[in-house]
This record gives sequence, structure tokens and C-alpha cells, in this order.
Amino acid sequence: MILSTIPANSLAALPLDMRPQTAPMVWQRVFNLLPDSGRVLNAGAGRGGMSLLLDQHGYRVTSVDLHPDHFQVGHLTCQFADLNKPLALGEEGFDAVLAVEVFEHLENPWGFLREALRVLKDGGSLIFTTPNLSNIASRVLFLFEGLFPYFREESFHGCYHVTPIFNWSVERACRTSDGVVEKVLFSRVDWPTKSDVPRYDEGIRRKLLNLLPLNHLTGEVACYVVKKKATAKMEIGLHYK
Repeated sequence: MILSTIPANSLAALPLDMRPQTAPMVWQRVFNLLPDSGRVLNAGAGRGGMSLLLDQHGYRVTSVDLHPDHFQVGHLTCQFADLNKPLALGEEGFDAVLAVEVFEHLENPWGFLREALRVLKDGGSLIFTTPNLSNIASRVLFLFEGLFPYFREESFHGCYHVTPIFNWSVERACRTSDGVVEKVLFSRVDWPTKSDVPRYDEGIRRKLLNLLPLNHLTGEVACYVVKKKATAKMEIGLHYK
């Protein structure tokens, strides 16, 4: 059972507090990349909306979060986890690890990437999303203000966006671990407001943006699929003489 999209009625049926707080189309993109079935670790589960959807569609879900008391799905549990630190989970127990809009909140995102790969089965996937810093909007804002969309003061103060994640940095982190970047996809063509709030308009502007090609220069949120594979790891800290 591969879900190409989340049925609209599934999202609408979620309690208001459990609905996506991400930019539009992020959850849909993630669901499109899940394996057919299996055990999924939802890292950074928040209020539990994603965990509930996973459970409803037949996945065996384990939820962890820095604030498990925020989790609101009564028949599921959520364990405490500081994703900047080693996970209290055994090796090779999951078919997929989800981290939806999590990496940019972490002070040690590459430590978490390695931990996610550790708890994955061979051939399993780490699927994570983060603001796309390669798009034209990011390049222009950095040129004039030295900042990136979703990393302005509002995003730091409001939701602790502290670590911009670049495509090349993901690839290099994988080279020092058991991961290989299999693909990078994007949520939709757009950019946030000047206050770093996602745009939810559905008028002419949205229709015109939908006509543009969706790629690294236009996509708002990047979605990475990192496969766990036994590879020759690069030694960390070596310098050429």
C-alpha cells in the first residue's frame, strides 16, 4: 500500500490541533515516499497528527518528541527523546524514520542523521524535510539581507530554527555514515511571507505558481530520502598534507 497522497478527508478529519503546521504539501510529499508497510519511527511527533495518520493507514508507528506531553493521540504513546543526543532505541528496528520539519531545529542534526541510520534496517529510508535553501528566493534574500527564508528572527524566536540545512551538507554527512542520498524532492513552488509564515492562498497567484517547474530553484521545502546502505565511510577529521 503506497500512498501517493493523503486523502483530503483524512487531513480534514484530524482535530484542528493535530493538522499540519508545516507549509502546504509537505505531509503529502512525505506520504508519497513511505515504504509499502512496516515499522516507522516518527521523530519529532509533536501533537501526533502524522502518527495518527500512519496508524490509520496500517503502519506500526513509534513516536518520539522533546515534549511528549504535547502528544494528543489517546490510543498511541509518545516517548521522550532529545534528538540532539543518542536515541534510546535498538539497532535496525525500523523500515523508515520520518523527521518532518525537524532538522532545522536541531543543534546537532548530523548526530541525529547517524542515529536515524543506526536504528534503520538495511535498505530502510530516512525521510526528512527542511526549508529549501537552494531556491531563488533563498539566494536573493541572502544576497540582500544575509538571511534565508524560514531563518529570520521570527523563526528563531517563534520555533527555534537554528541550523540551515544545505544539500551539500546532507551529502557530506552521508559520506561519513551508512547513508546514501537517494533522491531530493520538493513540496511546491512558493516562499514564505516577510514574517516567515507559509502562504496558504489559493487564488490566481497560486495558480500561476503551479505552472512553474518544481525543482531546486523553485521548491519551498526540500524532502530528502536517505537510504541505509553499507558503504565505505570517509574518515572524519583527516587533512591533506
